[in-house]
Amino acid sequence: MKPALAALLCLLALPALGKGNTSHFIDKLSCDSGPYGLKLPKTYDELRKIGALKGEKLLREQNLGAYKASYRDLVFNGLRLGVVTYSNDADKYQVVSAEIRSPQWRIAGPFRQGQALPPRVGDVDTKVLKSGATIEFSGAEDTVRVQLAGRRVSVLTYLCVPD
Repeated sequence: MKPALAALLCLLALPALGKGNTSHFIDKLSCDSGPYGLKLPKTYDELRKIGALKGEKLLREQNLGAYKASYRDLVFNGLRLGVVTYSNDADKYQVVSAEIRSPQWRIAGPFRQGQALPPRVGDVDTKVLKSGATIEFSGAEDTVRVQLAGRRVSVLTYLCVPD
């Protein structure tokens, strides 16, 4: 019994030995709306023009009966977007992921690469979070992952569930 209890206590202590990586639920977190949402153009054509497009790759297609969904990767300097487009509506797209690695991209609500986190995100006091940690803020479906370096945002990743 004692060895099993000791093993359980060791397993529970593992997260504390890490670099302070944590996850928090934020009620209003969404990729496409609200205070933490991505601020992107309405149409796919406009999205492709938000900066110099360095690369575009078709990752896969999904047959949905009357139309196809195409999953694409768009690469700009300091920004990578994963999107899904639809053959029955050329203007429509939905973001699946966004990775921001440059301060030139001011599309992520209150989050900015190279800047400190806002003092509060939802009900989370960010001043007590460890520098150098990876913090996840999750909503009902979507997640924002923030990698910190010296209390500043080094990489910002949105993980989104399309409708």
